[in-house]
Amino acid sequence: MLGKLAKSMKDGALGIALKAYVNDRLGDYGDILDCSVDTTNGRIAARVLLKGDKEPINAAVEKYELEREGDAVYATLRKFSSSRPWLTLLLGKMFTDKRYKLPSAVRNLL
Repeated sequence: MLGKLAKSMKDGALGIALKAYVNDRLGDYGDILDCSVDTTNGRIAARVLLKGDKEPINAAVEKYELEREGDAVYATLRKFSSSRPWLTLLLGKMFTDKRYKLPSAVRNLL
């Protein structure tokens, strides 16, 4: 039971850190309203309000993989989904199999 609680707290902290990081980097395009991370299944889900839109959309990294190299941790994005088919296609074409070095704020929570 404590293991599940600790995992839930870690995933919650990762979601908060990721939301802040992405909003800082991509705030010109919109805002992440909610972000959740499921480290067990390698999934990230977000509710996003894009600039100019009245209703938020749902978007998810359905599968990601983490790899450690020394002190660095990299995430490779594998599969995407969203509540908008065009966005799912765009995310898939632009980001599938891309590898990103995680910022220290996120890395330290892993």
